[in-house]
Amino acid sequence: MTVNLHIMPNSLIAITNTTHIIASTDPRYALILQVLSKGFDEQRIIDILLFQDEVKDTRIEVKPAENKILVDNVEMPETLQKRFMDLKRRHKPRSYILNFWDKLQKNPNKKSIQMLYKFLENNGHPIMADGNFIAYKAVRQDLKDHHSGINEHRVGKIIRMDRDAVNANPSETCSTGLHIASWEYLKNFHAESSRYFEVIVDPKDVVAVPNDYNGTKCRVCAYRVYREVKSARKEELTTQANALKALKALKKELKKGKEAKVVLSKRNTVKP
Repeated sequence: MTVNLHIMPNSLIAITNTTHIIASTDPRYALILQVLSKGFDEQRIIDILLFQDEVKDTRIEVKPAENKILVDNVEMPETLQKRFMDLKRRHKPRSYILNFWDKLQKNPNKKSIQMLYKFLENNGHPIMADGNFIAYKAVRQDLKDHHSGINEHRVGKIIRMDRDAVNANPSETCSTGLHIASWEYLKNFHAESSRYFEVIVDPKDVVAVPNDYNGTKCRVCAYRVYREVKSARKEELTTQANALKALKALKKELKKGKEAKVVLSKRNTVKP
């Protein structure tokens, strides 16, 4: 997805697969300027575009007295409850969890769903605005996977195999499937000969989380190569003070009322 931004002193226009017109009084305006002051982070921009003060949706019900959170009248697992409260604390919309939940329900194996909770809880993998989550993949210097040497990991490429060919038995540690992992596991995996990538995974494509290694490995049937990294993603907490500081600095640059246009370069473009 390509993001085009047209920034003006009193508003901005963001064009993705739809058009967002955001006034300078909208909290998203300051947040986007803050991101731009540090460099262009496509996924962060998309997340902010989806930001809303409150999701007008009755699908989630919080019951503090019973220490429960329900989605569609079904109790949310503890792992997702923690994520829900974290999103609320960081002022991100509940749609993150709803999108994740909806995709999770499309996973044909209930055991796979339960194993995914373990993988997410143990490793803190970020859930994205569209409901997918981030994990990590180590590849050779030529971008081919270490095991088969067949799959080339170019940014934006979807790596896929038939789900039935992926071993769903968590007791079998090393077996057939597309392997992803936490950063803690990968950082010592072929450390001298590897390049590391963030990959985007749809919850419905998770098949198994092996019992050993404390749930830091996972077998899936598909993922999308997102970007090359040298360290684990750190979710930055954006404070109002930082946002206002960035807004003030960038407004100085826009003082003359000239429009600034920022286009995501082809090198960093990730197509859906």
